[in-house]
Amino acid sequence: MDKFIGKVLDGRYEILEEVGNGGMAVVYKAKDFDTGAIVAVKILREEYLDNEEFCRRFRNESRAIALLNHPNIVKIFDVCNSPSLQYIVMEYIDGISLKDYIEQQRVVKVKEAVHFTTQILRALMHAHAKGIVHRDIKPQNIMLLPNGRIKVTDFGIARLANSQTSTITDKAIGSVHYIAPEQARGSATDARADLYSVGVMLYEMLTGKLPFDASSAVSVAVMQLQADPKMPRQINPNIPVGLEEITIQAMQKDPNARYQSAAEMLQDIETFKENPGVKFNYKYIVEDSARYRKSADAARKSGSSDDDYKSPVIPVLTGIATAFVLVAVVFVIIFIDASGIFKKNTGEPVELPDFVGRSYNEILESRKYDFEFYKEEKFSSEYGEGIVMEQNPKPKKMVYPDSRVKLVVSKGPERLIVPEYQNMTYTQYTQLLTQLGLTYVPMPIYDDSTPVDIVCNTNPQPRQEVQLGEVIEVYYSLGPKTEDMVMRNFVNMPLVSAKSELDSLGITIAEATPVDSNKPEGTIISQEPPYGTKLTKDTVVKFAVSNGKAPESSVTLKIGLPESSQDVTLEVFLEGVSIKAVNVSLASQSSYSITLTGAGTQKVTVTLNGKKYRDYSVNFKTGKCKVEKEYDSSWLSDTSSEEAEG
Repeated sequence: MDKFIGKVLDGRYEILEEVGNGGMAVVYKAKDFDTGAIVAVKILREEYLDNEEFCRRFRNESRAIALLNHPNIVKIFDVCNSPSLQYIVMEYIDGISLKDYIEQQRVVKVKEAVHFTTQILRALMHAHAKGIVHRDIKPQNIMLLPNGRIKVTDFGIARLANSQTSTITDKAIGSVHYIAPEQARGSATDARADLYSVGVMLYEMLTGKLPFDASSAVSVAVMQLQADPKMPRQINPNIPVGLEEITIQAMQKDPNARYQSAAEMLQDIETFKENPGVKFNYKYIVEDSARYRKSADAARKSGSSDDDYKSPVIPVLTGIATAFVLVAVVFVIIFIDASGIFKKNTGEPVELPDFVGRSYNEILESRKYDFEFYKEEKFSSEYGEGIVMEQNPKPKKMVYPDSRVKLVVSKGPERLIVPEYQNMTYTQYTQLLTQLGLTYVPMPIYDDSTPVDIVCNTNPQPRQEVQLGEVIEVYYSLGPKTEDMVMRNFVNMPLVSAKSELDSLGITIAEATPVDSNKPEGTIISQEPPYGTKLTKDTVVKFAVSNGKAPESSVTLKIGLPESSQDVTLEVFLEGVSIKAVNVSLASQSSYSITLTGAGTQKVTVTLNGKKYRDYSVNFKTGKCKVEKEYDSSWLSDTSSEEAEG
């Protein structure tokens, strides 16, 4: 039995049970007799009490956490550094590690991954602001509570800014699967190393796989230094483009190409949460290897190196309370200044000029304006890069000379990156291109070394930048060229792909009959001869091809009428087009039925005497009719009859 279980440390902490076991220390659940609370006690293993490196690392953890006070960071309550026993008393966390959760889920849902990452970044913002770099961010050190809250733990190899004795060595590294390249090579690190680790964790949550894995730690470290990870969407195509971009941006090998702060990464996360379809349009930069990077006009300011890292250092054993008060005061001042809550407008109101169509830089350089401008950037094919597209407040509005004015500035036309195609079928790759908003043309070729249907090349090449609307040639394998030709399965493929392939075999399509289908226009619905049939130059090939029109069906819409003694003209509009006008007596009719023909879901508007009465949503596939909006009909009567819907 463990010798500590049942013991009371320093007459205060009763050790109840072991809850965690690491290489350097053992964590116990304990009861604090002074407060009655359940706490966690982390005790340095006895065999390391004479090891100065491990003792220093253990003290370092207590020093680091003592500086921090954040809901997403484990709290420290007490420390004992006696020669015969060293322990840290911390907040007890009744939960599981994020690593355990990832292994349970295999792939974490996008909403959960974003929720967890947001909390981790907030914790790191707080730590980095205190001059503390964690340097061992990994899911094993992230605890997940039942309510979804995250707690960052284990600051054992954290670096305290400007401290000479706060860590084992400046070359200390964390778990090899999650470390930044600069850690792997033993170089100095700063806060950006933690962001790389966050990127790796986000990658693992979204894909269920580590970006780099090998049979030995040395091999993984080499991959961190030299290899590019497989793009997350190649593993899990359901990952939104914007979230993939955030992940890869955090994992840039060059710290200067990475996010420069936790706040900067969190800003992109918040933008993604507001608009999951957002594209940040980071660009690849090809140097020693392909890299992802933001376009020049949106590039972040580079952070300082480890040597000139300027985060404040606060004495550990004294003045902590004073430091928290000072930080709080500074935060309040910054908040007041940034929010403008207490800002007083000065001068007489002036008419706000029209800035749309003007250069943003010229507006800033002009000395004519005292306005406080703030900038938002968007892509635009209408306005050139750096030109103002919108403004708020609107032009000609009377405002004070020092008012805040928002200018929406064009980033120029949206540009995209050709994705990788390794081990993807033609269908998988072209679906990915479609999701990215890219246009393509099929280029089937014979290839002895590539399996049938697998993409073997593109033009432009992967990772190259392309203009929106630019056509990408997708080369995919027909397999080795043989004399025996076999009919492949063209169903669900574009007709143009089938024609190109059959043309290359010297076979002409005899017939392509359009049929009603809700599949994209030009998609093959059926084929003759069937898949696997041997082909000759004389084979007659016929296809049924979708015309892009869903099959039409009829639905009866029953319109409930209001109670009234009036006679009115009832008119029915289908997608804004009048299809029926009839006189009805509200005194004798409680409803009016009409049969509609169409496809998909369409909007129906009903008017009485030219005034809107109701809007319906009619699903021609299911036959369901639903009232979407009811307009005021009090001009007829105060009550209306119940409506039975078709």
